[in-house]
Order: sequence, then C-alpha cells, then structure tokens
Amino acid sequence: MKKHIFGAIVLIAALALTGCNNKNKKNEEAEKEAVETVTEKIELPNRMLIIVDPQIDFTTGSLATAKGPASMDFLAQALNDGAWKNYGWIIVTQDAHPANHCSFVEQGGVFPPHCVQGTEGMNVYPALQEVLTAITPNIPNIHYMQKGDLAEKEEFSIFQNERSGAKLRAVIEQEKFEGIDVCGIATDYCVYETTKDLMAFYPANQIRIVTNCLAAVDDTDTKLADLMKENGIEGIEFE
Repeated sequence: MKKHIFGAIVLIAALALTGCNNKNKKNEEAEKEAVETVTEKIELPNRMLIIVDPQIDFTTGSLATAKGPASMDFLAQALNDGAWKNYGWIIVTQDAHPANHCSFVEQGGVFPPHCVQGTEGMNVYPALQEVLTAITPNIPNIHYMQKGDLAEKEEFSIFQNERSGAKLRAVIEQEKFEGIDVCGIATDYCVYETTKDLMAFYPANQIRIVTNCLAAVDDTDTKLADLMKENGIEGIEFE
C-alpha cells in the first residue's frame, strides 16, 4: 500500500514538474515573441525628409508622370529597408484641390482635374503609404500637409499655402534641423517650387535632393538641376 502511495506521489510530482516546465517554456516563447515584435527604438538624427506630392493622380492617375510609379516604389523600398533611420521628421505634402480649381482646363487652367478632395487620386501612392504606416511607430513625427485647397489659387509649393506653410516653417525654425532632404513629384513643378521656397529661409547648403526618388512631367526640364548647381544644393541617392 505504501509502495503504491509513494508511486502516486512521485507520479503527481513528475506531472507537476512537467507542467511547470511546459508553462515556463510557453512563457519563454511568449517573452521571446514579444521581444521580437517590439518596435525598433533608436535615436533618430535631427533631419527632415519632405516627400512632395507622392499621390495616385501623379503616379497612375489623371496627371501621371512617366517615372512616377517606379520612383515611388523605389522610395517605398528604400524607407522600408531602413532609410527612415536618417530622419526624425517626415513631411508628406499633398495637392487637395476643390473640384473647380483654377489649374483645371475646365476653369481656364492647363492641367486636367487631379487630386480633387475626397477622390482616390488625392491619396498617397499605395505602396508608399503602406510603408509610411508601418514605420510610424518608429517615427512619431510623420505628418501629411495639404496645399492648393483654394479654388482661385495655384500652390505648387507647400510654403505657398498660408496655413500649411506657416506651420511647416514654424517647425523648421523651432527644431533647427541639421539638414532637410527633398524628393517627390513633380521635379519641374512642385519639387522645384518647394525647394526654391525652402531656400528663402533655410540655408541652401543644408538642403539635399534625393535624385533617384523624383519624377517629372517633362524629363527634359532642367529648372531643379540648375537651381541645385547655382546654389550649392547637394544631390544624394537612396540605396
């Protein structure tokens, strides 16, 4: 009888020990999984990236640029691969036109309707938006800013919008960035105008253009290249 009781006690102890081991193993696996899914936290450089108008209408929509999809795919991949670690701030600008905007052909302008408020074409290029959403926990300062939202006024540069321009300028002056990089669409319009307006209050030698993340309406236009050369603005490339 004692032998049977002793055997039962040993069995219960063994089962309890096994249960503890299994529980500990599960806890270790859960902790390991939790560690693996923790957002990467690093000290980000005091630099800003301005992505100019990376919108559907400028890539695959009504005013698509020839290199728009490829350049935004490349930008998305570069950010996904870690280029985001070079920036503490990312600003994404967007045209946000009313349906009767003065730049549209129907209103006497030169462009087809594009980036109309509330339409799919105003949205950020999907592949890029997916990456921006994914890296947001790593860079809390990712902001979307609109321009061209008044029917009677054309605004190629974010700084030409009274509300958005004032906010962005205040951030730049307050944060005292070590440098600001610019890329996006279109090289010969909004990227050029944004860079020129930025130079009006920020040192040109601290501005860089990400030359392999650009797309132009007219690939033969040299305005931006000339501006860079004349003012000592550096060109860089993402890998």
